[in-house]
Amino acid sequence: MENGENKRLHIQMIEDVINRMSSNSFLIKGWSLTILGGLITVYLANIDKSMSYLILLLCLFFCLMFWVSDTFYLREERYFRNLYDVVRKKDEKDIDFSMQPIRSGESFLCCMMRPIFLVYYLPIFIVIMGALLLLSHK
Repeated sequence: MENGENKRLHIQMIEDVINRMSSNSFLIKGWSLTILGGLITVYLANIDKSMSYLILLLCLFFCLMFWVSDTFYLREERYFRNLYDVVRKKDEKDIDFSMQPIRSGESFLCCMMRPIFLVYYLPIFIVIMGALLLLSHK
């Protein structure tokens, strides 16, 4: 097809994957807010009990789990954006409908330190660590 239909379809397939990745990231942020908020509420209700330390450890675990999961989806989204850019520049005759994401040189840790994550997860992490340190010195 010389009218660019294959290229348009291939780009649409990639855009759909990118949209799913960003939706997953949004859902993770929502779930993290819900679960961490609930656990912190349980902690505050039981602050004088011996299990409060375990609740904070659970909060720390969930904070890290959501942070890593969110990082994974952002990184995958960026890989598919690289694929999108390559397909966008291809000629119609070179379209092969490959959905193999194009990896970049960005490490997982570097992606974890993106500003959106530092603003969202780092304050939660610091508060939980501070509370754990305070409890351990009681």
